[in-house]
Amino acid sequence: MVLSERLRASTSLMYVRSHRDLHTDVPEYSFVIGTENSDTVSGLPRYLSARVQEAESTSVYDQMMALHREFPNRSAEDIQKDVRIEKWKLTEMNCPAIKVQFSKFQQLRLALPKSDVLILHPLIHEFRIRAGGGNMDVTLYDDENSLVPWATETRHALELCATHSR
Repeated sequence: MVLSERLRASTSLMYVRSHRDLHTDVPEYSFVIGTENSDTVSGLPRYLSARVQEAESTSVYDQMMALHREFPNRSAEDIQKDVRIEKWKLTEMNCPAIKVQFSKFQQLRLALPKSDVLILHPLIHEFRIRAGGGNMDVTLYDDENSLVPWATETRHALELCATHSR
């Protein structure tokens, strides 16, 4: 399901993406945590789920450039079909950490970015948050902002769940 469709279908949703500008050796990573209805049992209460995507072994950019060098006549759209991205879905039933991290997220206090800091070629952290009380689109370069350590902790918790569920 495309992100915009998930945003409309969910009452609460957070999308987190990390990638690096200029330095393409860091594989991109993203996750979406949101509420879902049961697909199989009507009347079942909504539950939290997480959908995770991570570029396999090398960044999307590096994969596409290697494929382009190998097959220079292929279009970018055709090359994208061969880009390796690992995807997995978890629910709070098989990964209780989702509920824990969602609760921690609701307790965060967001500080405004510092204005007197210059960060060269940072790891970029994008957040899109949709909830009943409003929407936020935030891009952060400062790894110390409260959202970034939460996202890093959540990423590790989701990876641990994925490792145990395979």
